[in-house]
Amino acid sequence: MVMLALPIHASNRLHRLGHAFQRVRTVLVVLFCALATGCAHPGPTPQPAKPPHVHKALQKHGSAFKKYGYRYGPGYYHHVRHYHGYRPWRPTTGEASQEAPPDKSATGAEVVVNKSAIKGLVPVYFATNRVVMGGPGLELSQISYARSATNTFGYVTVSIPIVHKMGEVETPESWFGIPQAEDDRKHFRIQKLNRLSREEFAAAIANPADSLMLFVHGYNVAFSDAAFKAAQIAFDANYKGRVMMYSWPSKGGWKDYDYDRESALFAPDGLFELLQLMKKEGKVSRIIVVAHSLGSQVVLGALQQAALSQMTLGITELIFAAPDVDRDLYLQRASQIKAAAGAVTLYASSTDLALLASMKKAQSKSRMGFVTNSGPTLVPGIETIDVSAVGSEMFALNHSTYSTSRAVLDDIGRIISSSTHIKPPQRTPTLRSMPDDSNTTYWMYPY
Repeated sequence: MVMLALPIHASNRLHRLGHAFQRVRTVLVVLFCALATGCAHPGPTPQPAKPPHVHKALQKHGSAFKKYGYRYGPGYYHHVRHYHGYRPWRPTTGEASQEAPPDKSATGAEVVVNKSAIKGLVPVYFATNRVVMGGPGLELSQISYARSATNTFGYVTVSIPIVHKMGEVETPESWFGIPQAEDDRKHFRIQKLNRLSREEFAAAIANPADSLMLFVHGYNVAFSDAAFKAAQIAFDANYKGRVMMYSWPSKGGWKDYDYDRESALFAPDGLFELLQLMKKEGKVSRIIVVAHSLGSQVVLGALQQAALSQMTLGITELIFAAPDVDRDLYLQRASQIKAAAGAVTLYASSTDLALLASMKKAQSKSRMGFVTNSGPTLVPGIETIDVSAVGSEMFALNHSTYSTSRAVLDDIGRIISSSTHIKPPQRTPTLRSMPDDSNTTYWMYPY
């Protein structure tokens, strides 16, 4: 065997290069670990050696700004002040003069809201036939999608973030499956969540109010999202009455349509109980019901029970937004719908992909809220509005154009805020009479 020997200086050089490579690899590993740890658990921002210049007025009142959540310092305070100059903080919408009771949260801690981070607070009373686990306290984790034979009552207080844009519900995004932390300034948040007994709930809604708006959510909606949507509609429409929601046991997943449809068939009993309670205890001059998507099927079931019981529910305005109900069932129940309310408004669309998917899945000719090539399904006495032109890109799978399009939201706002019912062309002049002014059967937003 022949042995090859390197010169001593070459061997030493390789030895030094090996050590250098080891050091570089160690530094790279440390940097990678530091970056990974920093992304998962960001540390405190290092303070500058010299404090930045702060205006004398801010130095004098700095503690007050900290107390109320202002960010002060170069580039911060003046920006916030300017922003607030155009978007003033509003204490509540909904019962503006009767803010929700100032009690404690479900954990027992006093609720502290950073007023500079929000536009307003909306108290939302609720009834739900979801199974609610645990004792007398209430946290979101206790409210499930399982079905209960009895209603649970309570109220939530929803905060509207300062960055809120009309028609949107700002919630945390997920990064690689990890949800972003909630932030009062950026997201809708539940600040209070309280359970009430049936008697306490009845006493609460017995306080006089101008009107009461009940929101019944649709498919693929969790309890918290239903509260956010009810608050968003009321806030964006500048509604001043009492806000309420009925949350039936939707599983809250886009793949769970079959479960939600069965839940919608199960839920009318609980809604009928709530409507009776509202009629008996609610000291209001107007009751407005807004039903969305599959929630419209829940409403139709409750109206059928009322008709069979020969009971009037005192509904002043009944609004169906993208109702996911079979066309034949709608036509069969039309007389019950008209008998239940003083006025009925239906928003339909030809661009609603969710309704189209539902129609194909159920092998249905059409849906109550879908506009076919021959037009929407019309019933005399029900004011039908084709909204296809104002939100085709918003009718994806959540089909929420009714609450995301400013045009439609303005129209709903005029309905729920008016003391008397106003016909569509009088309240929204941009609506076009179809087929023409002299022979109007429905209305549509122009393209």
